[in-house]
Amino acid sequence: MRLVCLPHAGASAALFRPWKVTLSGIATVDSPELPGRGTRYGAPFATDIAALADDLADTLAQRTVPLVLYGHSMGALLAFEVARSLARQGVSVAGLVLSGRAAPHLDGPPRARHTMTDAELVAELSAIGGTSKEVLAQPDLLAMTLPAVRADFRMVDTYAFKPGPALAVPAVILGGSEDAATPPETLRAWNALICGPLTVELWPGGHFFVRDQEARLLALLAKVIPAWRTARAPVG
Repeated sequence: MRLVCLPHAGASAALFRPWKVTLSGIATVDSPELPGRGTRYGAPFATDIAALADDLADTLAQRTVPLVLYGHSMGALLAFEVARSLARQGVSVAGLVLSGRAAPHLDGPPRARHTMTDAELVAELSAIGGTSKEVLAQPDLLAMTLPAVRADFRMVDTYAFKPGPALAVPAVILGGSEDAATPPETLRAWNALICGPLTVELWPGGHFFVRDQEARLLALLAKVIPAWRTARAPVG
């Protein structure tokens, strides 16, 4: 099994490198680097979630092992669109674990976080968490971080959900109990888009509850990945 991890806005593939050891023997952890950050620093940022998902799906479709997709916030949206793109190519993922994202067909009017001033953007990052105080307090680090955050916010803010066939895959949907952006009903609404067995769990914390409970998240992945592998195994 291959676990493909997709980052939240502004983050790089480095976020998931420690998972390779923790999940060794359970799944190969693959964290594709998105343009403009990490090992692809300087490359033009992606501008469209669906187009980026298609690019990732074209690469992942060549894998010969079953795929489980994980993403948080923007990463959850991207993982969902990657799974849809793979499905259009006749490739069904083994499962989805999506956290910190309301079902996208419920999205209201487009937001404009990408048009914020740098000061407003820093205040937004401080409010939602997920960015260290050291980064927020260092002008040099901010100068490297804010362009990626702004570009990713632009993708999310301008994303427009397009109706399509429901994904027939098992999924776990996670939300933070104190995350105002993902009340329970918006998490349960994923069942309109995913028709495989779907579990919704509300964990303590705000938008980045998975950071504070990373050990619990890894334990969940270590549990569901073998179960989904067994479910896909041929009978006889």
